[in-house]
Amino acid sequence: MRHIPVLLQETLDGLKLRRGDSVLDATSGSGGHGEALLSHIGRSGTLICLDQDEDALARSRLQLDPLPGTKKFVHGNFRDLAQLLSTEGITEIDAALFDLGMSSEQLEESGRGFSFLKDEPLLMTMQKGATLSAKDLLATLSESQLMDILKSYGEEQFAQKIAHGIVTARKEDPIESTTALVRIIKESTPPWYSKRRIHPATKSFQALRIAVNDEYSAIDEGLESAFTLLKPGGNIAVISFHGGEVRHVKSFFRHFKERSLTRVNKHAIKPSRTEMRENPRARSAQLFIFKKAI
Repeated sequence: MRHIPVLLQETLDGLKLRRGDSVLDATSGSGGHGEALLSHIGRSGTLICLDQDEDALARSRLQLDPLPGTKKFVHGNFRDLAQLLSTEGITEIDAALFDLGMSSEQLEESGRGFSFLKDEPLLMTMQKGATLSAKDLLATLSESQLMDILKSYGEEQFAQKIAHGIVTARKEDPIESTTALVRIIKESTPPWYSKRRIHPATKSFQALRIAVNDEYSAIDEGLESAFTLLKPGGNIAVISFHGGEVRHVKSFFRHFKERSLTRVNKHAIKPSRTEMRENPRARSAQLFIFKKAI
């Protein structure tokens, strides 16, 4: 299933791109947003495609390489974007986009355990060479540490019960697959929890993925670096998908508003009913646009 970019037109409207602009797509993914960005900056513009997932960057290159315009494909975490772009000779940008969501391909094709609907090794690593995996956390953390992760990163109401279930289960066998973890979650929560529209493992998988990849610190550092590189008058667009991400995006604004950062849209922009119907994964998306004063 090909990934469908979320809030595409709203993002383009917010970034206000011009021909010749240098634009950072900090989460290039499969190149969905990138294709539209290229069409707005033209042949004289430069699109910097950054992604920490090598497979995603390869898909982006395949999608965007044939299109007109200058493209630079950079492998790395956006928390390091200042250093990564400096290596490419880039010291300033006109605009930046951060799409903080998982792509369809990562969920369905990565084989790294992001999806609770597939039987895969419990890795949840965005970078293939990462040394820390979800199964490592499940094997080594205490019950209270696991509970804190599930509660803080997933807002899981049954965090304590699930953490206890994990610690109890690992005494018998290592928890190394997605199906094993899903089974533990279902056994640790009330029967009604598995009958809701939202899968009972959704929040636990989200929490573990965030912990494995240190996502919140990366968001903080990446947005700060983007602000530093952004030319006066330039815009940053951020698409978030859950409350934890939103809190960090708003914290970024509060921290930098005294340094000439303004919020373009007073309220987060959300998908239309049509988009949510055509792309159910857009349901929880929220778009924030920030501008660096001239």
